[in-house]
Parts: sequence; structure tokens; C-alpha cells
Amino acid sequence: MKRTRLAQRRRTVGMSQEALAEQLGVDRTTIIRWESGRSGPQPWHRPNLAMALKVSVEQLAGLLDDPDDLRSEESEHLDVVATVLTDAWSVPAPLEVIQPAAVAHPRPLAADRTLKELGIFVRCDMLTRRETLAQAVKAVSGPALLAPIAGWLGEAPDRLEPHDQGAQRIGASDVAAIERSTRFFAATDAEIGGALSREAAVGQLKYAVDLARYASYGDTTGNRLLAVIAELSGLVGWLCHDSGMPGPAQKYFTYGLQAARESADPRADLLTVSVLADMAQQMRWLGRPEAALHLHDLAARQLTQDRPGFNVLRALLLAGRAEDSLCHLGTSALPEVKRSLNLAYELHAQAGVEDRTAAASGVHRAIDLSVAELHGRFAWAFFVLAKEDRRLAEEVEERTLLRLSSLGEGQTRNRLFSQIRLAAARFLAGEPEQACDDGHQALALAEHVTSAMIRTRLRELLADSKPYADMPRVIEFGDRLRTTITRLNR
Repeated sequence: MKRTRLAQRRRTVGMSQEALAEQLGVDRTTIIRWESGRSGPQPWHRPNLAMALKVSVEQLAGLLDDPDDLRSEESEHLDVVATVLTDAWSVPAPLEVIQPAAVAHPRPLAADRTLKELGIFVRCDMLTRRETLAQAVKAVSGPALLAPIAGWLGEAPDRLEPHDQGAQRIGASDVAAIERSTRFFAATDAEIGGALSREAAVGQLKYAVDLARYASYGDTTGNRLLAVIAELSGLVGWLCHDSGMPGPAQKYFTYGLQAARESADPRADLLTVSVLADMAQQMRWLGRPEAALHLHDLAARQLTQDRPGFNVLRALLLAGRAEDSLCHLGTSALPEVKRSLNLAYELHAQAGVEDRTAAASGVHRAIDLSVAELHGRFAWAFFVLAKEDRRLAEEVEERTLLRLSSLGEGQTRNRLFSQIRLAAARFLAGEPEQACDDGHQALALAEHVTSAMIRTRLRELLADSKPYADMPRVIEFGDRLRTTITRLNR
């Protein structure tokens, strides 16, 4: 059977059969036999062939073994991406590092492999312009995303082994320092958005991964370090998402999920839930509420009734399920949204101090764990439904005002989200004068935030104001709104 992938890879790197044969020191007919499937390269040829084609030896094995009918337009795109990034990074860029779905079936979880691949991707991130990385690494959805995750969640992982030899010995205090810096980056994200601190957080993640790979440590320290790597990777994924980089965001989420599953640290199970919830939220922003629903369900299955943190996190998952998935089904889903609302508030009210403390330790971002977060998530769910039934706009206003009155310090971006939603709801309810007042308050807050998500919401607010575009106050507000959007686009 012809090796179409091998021939396509040669063309992708711009080599003729003659040029490749000359570089390898073989005859052109040898290349023809390899590509036609009549023979294969001997073991001593394979390292040089992989280098010539700018792939790893493992990737080369796939090019030699895979039949033509597995070739797709998507995999051709990945080959091109691998070539571009290999040149930029000066290291081979394995397809599984560029995109998780490049692997057709779930691979067994192995901590050492996760750390190696994450280390390569972090280095690539640091050496590549943000725009180039965002364009090269694409987000996926559907079975390509969900099947591997479901497989990972159902299998026993290969844990991180203690390291007895390394350049330095690390202990609990070293890991605690990384945990403190992670909390700082998370707090900065919640206050002013993720774009400004993303690169610094990536650098910290590289430091943590390097320690896990090259330092020496005992079992407890190693698993705690792997948990903080999961936390940091999930956080960097969110920072990428908030910086308008969906593909890299998904890559970091995936590595964070793998590291959480591979760690035996007490926090690891809850970090798995937290990362899955953020992956669901990203799917909603990418217009894939059905994938978000599956991810929320996978997250909920990781929680058990007999562990602290269940009530708070389960309440947030119920609210997220309504916000990210159910409301996008239309008003037919309104009864289920209301059932989720009632159960979420009930679970949250039942949570004690121990429950809330455990939940706070198991999330990778500075999420507001108070009831204000439930108000905000259900306000968005009702807002989406109000687009179909304007009578629900009053419900949106009520829950948004509750959230604004309950938000604590350090949540400027969430406050801004709520203020934008309040203005949008009042445009929807036929209250353009009040909407402009609320909108101006939102724009004042936006001066201090850099966020791709906020930019998206402001563009949507501009569209919501169009029915009143002839009113003088709306014209004035629209001009200021466009100026703010332009600033955020820079």
C-alpha cells in the first residue's frame, strides 16, 4: 500500500525525491520504493530520514505505518504546522504536542511523558510570537476532544516516581513558593485579565516542569509538585483563553488535566474537576455547548458524596452546566435551568467552612466561591434565554444586581462582565436610557482590564444597542463603546 503520508511530508518540507535521496546517500529508486510501500527504510536510515523530514523518529514510524485512507486535510495541516514550528523552535515538534487530537485513540496516562511533552510545548510557547502560536495550534471539539478525556478519566495512571538523583534537592518549601506565585497570577487574572500576566505564568510553569524533570525529591514532594504543575497549566490555559488563543488554551488545559490525574496529591482530584469545568466554559465561548455539556458531566462524575468540597463545587458545576450548555438549547430547556438553579443554591447553602476551604484549594483560578458566582452564572443563562423570550429580561436584571451587590474585592473582571450584562439586559427590556448609564459604568471599569472575553462581550453589547441607534444618548454611548473596543483590540 502506498505511503501517501510519507510522500506528502516530503513535499511539505519542499524536497524532491532526488534531493531527499542525495541527502540520505541513497538512490532515488530507494525513495520511490519507500513511498510506494514496496520496501521500508532500514533502521540506520530512519534517524537521518526523520531529520530530513523535520519529524521525530516516532512520527516517522507513523508516516511509514499509516495507510492512505487515514490521511485527511486536518492531518496535512498539522504536518505544515509541525514544519513551521520545528523551524521556529529548533526542536522537533511532535504532532501530539501541537494538538491532542492528533492521537486517534486515548494514550495511557504517564507522568514522565506528560512532563516531557509539556516541557517541549512551554519552551515552544516562549520562543514563538503569540500570534504565530495561536494560528498554528488549533482547538478541537467533539469526539476528537472528548474520547481521549473520557479514556484518561477511566484508567489508572502511571504515577510520578521519586527522583533520587538531580541537579538540586527540593522540598516542601520550594513547592510552596510555586504555589504562592500561582495564586498571585490567578489573582491578577481575576482583577485585570489574563493577557498581561500570561508570559510570566508560562515562565513559572517552565520552572516547575524543569524541577519535576531534573531535580531530586521524595514521593510526597514530587506529587505535590505535579499537582501545582496541573494547577499552573490549567491557569495558563485560562490565561491563553482570555488572551484570544483558543488552541494553546486547550493544549494547556489538556496537560493540566493529565498532570492532575497522574498526581497522588490530595488536591489532584479536585483540580481535575476544576480544569474540566474551564474546558467546558471554553467550549461555550467557541460555540460548542454540546461539548460543554459532556465536559460538565465528566467533571460531575469525578465528585463523590463523601468528600469535602463536594457541595460548593457541585453547585458551581450545576450553574456552569446551565450557563454553558442548557440555555443554548432554547426556552424548552427553561424548566431544567430552573431545577439546576434551585439545586445549586440548596447545595451551596449546605456547604460548611471545611467544604468551602477544600473547594478553594482545589480550583486553579481565583474563582469567587460565594453565592455571587451562582447569581452571575444563572444571570447569563437567563440572558441567553431572554433573547428568545424577552419576559426573562427581568430575571436577568435581578440576578445580575444580586451578583454586583455580593462581589468581593479582586473581582474586577467579573464585575465588568456583570455590568455589561446588566446594560445588555436593559436594552433587551426596552430601557435604553438606563442601559446607557449601566454601559458607561462598564466602560469605566474596562479602562483597567485587558481581556479578549471582555472585548467579545463589548462587541455584543454594541449589537444589543442597535435597535436604539437613532437616540442621542445611545449614539454618544456607542461612540465611546467603539473607542474602548478599538483600544482592547491593540
